[in-house]
Amino acid sequence: MVIKGRILSASVETSPQVDVIVLSPDYPKNMLNCKEYLSGGVVAAFECKTTLRRKHIEEFVEHSRKIEKLAFNENGTPRKDLQSKIYYGLLAHSHEGKKENSNPKEIIEKAIWEYNKKYITHPREIPDIICVADLGVWKSQKMIVPNYDNVKGLKGNFVMSGYVASDNKEEFFTPVGVCVFDLLQNIAWRYSSVRDIVTYMRKLNIFGNARGYARPWEWAILSEETRKNIYKLKNGGFLDEWSMVID
Repeated sequence: MVIKGRILSASVETSPQVDVIVLSPDYPKNMLNCKEYLSGGVVAAFECKTTLRRKHIEEFVEHSRKIEKLAFNENGTPRKDLQSKIYYGLLAHSHEGKKENSNPKEIIEKAIWEYNKKYITHPREIPDIICVADLGVWKSQKMIVPNYDNVKGLKGNFVMSGYVASDNKEEFFTPVGVCVFDLLQNIAWRYSSVRDIVTYMRKLNIFGNARGYARPWEWAILSEETRKNIYKLKNGGFLDEWSMVID
């Protein structure tokens, strides 16, 4: 893990300054003291705030789009098409919505939705998680939905994206715990050494109760190869590239 730095793409473009960068264990040791880190060796990146404010969410979503462009992404399966290889999150100790009669969860969710529509042009650009230690967690999720019909005029084949929020009051639930679990779940795609512990954690329902919303995307957002092989789509399945749910 490296505190502070920028992510460098193969075309020599750089990201905005990032507070925490998680590098691959295979990252060249003699390059660890650089201030710019090769995107192919970056597993995750996080912005960190003491007190989360609305403007931080806007900056975070805007930066997510830029960071996705730097990642060494691929196409050809639902996950490759829709999930960036760089896991990107926002971590905060607390939030500004503590005035009487304030609803900080609603404020955060409205901001996420507003800036998602303003900046995000592809599901893969969506940031992965917002974790406020004393409030809750919002994590991204994408889903391929053939033959979708919401009975309100939206009908056909779509990709849906959005955020699932969790603020369970069970004794075992903590926002930080959910964040760690979600990061490990993402890392498990690349490193088999963490898969057993992730499988164990999945059985604990660490994420707890959830609520969310979705944004529809046209079918053409998927690569041609994925659309040709859509018959491989599966309803569920951990570590399955063809699962219809990508999170």
